[in-house]
Amino acid sequence: MRKITLHTKLPHPNSPTNRDLTLKAPLRTSTNVSMVLETVTIYFFLFFPLFSPGSRVVDHFSSRFSFHSPFSSDEDLFHHLQNLNQAFRSSQTLSHNIAIITDRGIKKSQVATVVAHIWTDNSIIQHLQVNSINITSIEAKLIAIHLGLIPAMEEENVHDIIVITDSIAAAKKIFESKTDPLQNMSIPVTSAINSFFRKDDRNKIQFWFCSSKTKWPKHKLVDDQVKANNCAPIFPSKELHLFNKKKECDNILHKWQDSFTTNPKRGQCFLDFEDKNQKVIKPTYAKGSLWLPFIDFTNSLCAYFTHMTTSHAPIGEYRQRFFPYLPISCLCGEAKIQT
Repeated sequence: MRKITLHTKLPHPNSPTNRDLTLKAPLRTSTNVSMVLETVTIYFFLFFPLFSPGSRVVDHFSSRFSFHSPFSSDEDLFHHLQNLNQAFRSSQTLSHNIAIITDRGIKKSQVATVVAHIWTDNSIIQHLQVNSINITSIEAKLIAIHLGLIPAMEEENVHDIIVITDSIAAAKKIFESKTDPLQNMSIPVTSAINSFFRKDDRNKIQFWFCSSKTKWPKHKLVDDQVKANNCAPIFPSKELHLFNKKKECDNILHKWQDSFTTNPKRGQCFLDFEDKNQKVIKPTYAKGSLWLPFIDFTNSLCAYFTHMTTSHAPIGEYRQRFFPYLPISCLCGEAKIQT
């Protein structure tokens, strides 16, 4: 197996097959996170042609790419995996089809391992791996798609490609034209996809969701390779804007969780919510917070939920605290204080 060390960009798709690639960040002295956030330059391409209305990939080839992901129910996930199996089998029986399976993992040492397997005729024709440091999860997912998709599109007589990834959101970033720090990473993939679609009217790409939790056999091969990687971090190293933003947010969130847990003013009898493993769930701002997704953003239900959580409902326990002259006993007659 040949090892190639890259310093500024992802591997060229024409490199030899069965490759093990290591991506190392340029060296730069680390500084305080808050200062870095103010000094790191973010590169935007406001006038990049493929991001301009009327010139975007979605404007010309919206029917040539698709996304397939299940809803939250177990039954829907079961049917999704069945369809994924069928799509993968089709990609291995037809000569003009190809499949890419990607995964990524970030260790506590902030080393990210990105792996992509390219499948044809029921065998892996390319093993691709990149190791990087100080990148966010969404960046690693984009690199994984980049890593497998670009060399796959370079294969001869390929018209249908399926990309199996654990993040459909990362795949959709490729086709977005809004300005954000990920735009710099998506440009090479967007340009390659545009050329791939223009080359032949039959060319199509499908993106399928599959996480390591599903234990899908083909994806497990990629996941095992990610977990087996023991690449040591390289210091000092560069720290980009998104990574430093995440560190700052994590630090703020940690302080918030500590103050929430220890502050006696958080409310009387504030309920603790547990996950499936009976561990108390800590507050978070991500994905609509811990509780809002479950109350469906209904005003009345949100009000009831807040009353229950903080013990500020119109019950005896609340009246005893704020209106002690009102009745506080339970309506059932068995408890002196209604709770």
